[in-house]
Amino acid sequence: FPPENKKKPYSNIRFRTLQPKDRDEIKTLHEEWFPVTYKDEFYDELVLQRMFSSGDDLYTCAAVCAKNKGSVNCRGEENGTQNGATGNNKKNGWKSNDQDDRIVACIVGSYVEVARMDLKTVDCLVDDPSLHTRLFYIMTLGTISEFRHCKLATKLVRQVIDEVKADRQCGAIYLHVITFNVAAIRFYEKLGFCRVTEIKDYYTINDQGYNCYLYAKYFNGNNGQRDYYYMITNFMSTVWRQFMNPFFRRRPITLAHNLIEK
Repeated sequence: FPPENKKKPYSNIRFRTLQPKDRDEIKTLHEEWFPVTYKDEFYDELVLQRMFSSGDDLYTCAAVCAKNKGSVNCRGEENGTQNGATGNNKKNGWKSNDQDDRIVACIVGSYVEVARMDLKTVDCLVDDPSLHTRLFYIMTLGTISEFRHCKLATKLVRQVIDEVKADRQCGAIYLHVITFNVAAIRFYEKLGFCRVTEIKDYYTINDQGYNCYLYAKYFNGNNGQRDYYYMITNFMSTVWRQFMNPFFRRRPITLAHNLIEK
């Protein structure tokens, strides 16, 4: 596990929404990041930032850097270099624009109206639907391999958190994580998300069903209605990971829902 980068981790990166020109690139990345097969229409929706079936807006934010300067990591170094002398975009005069960048991380999500959600999910996530009429759902989150451990995923999620905090009617951010995805569980719990419940056979991968955990982070006075069993197990699992952390090195893991590293 490489040492955490503390020196301007975003100095060569900027953030923007997905655009029509990104369609092929974001499709390729999703196919690399996730074992789930998405319909072609899904990628059209991403780059147009709108779900065709409902007309609802999609939230997208991509972290991008120059694609014509070689393989550069978040420290401005080319892969295999120590000081980044040839990989520093700023020194090489790179002026970012939408035509010469490449996507290195991306988050996709949407606001969901509580009135249109499954009642069982609402019961888990909202204590008063009349006060909190919508939630934010994280659909996908991914980072390319050479940009992991740069806190890009953390940055992308925190930008969503800032947006939700400003919306008084939004009561939570929620998502699903496959139960064996320890890396994603650790990531979201570190950001303050809590395990709400377990859903049987939520994912189907290679014709096999896999359970998932429903995770949520509450905002604007909403406390949710968490199952006490999962509140206790969530606390115990957090304590156990903190205890075991010094004895194990963390490794990247391919995630069924989110491909992320801090």
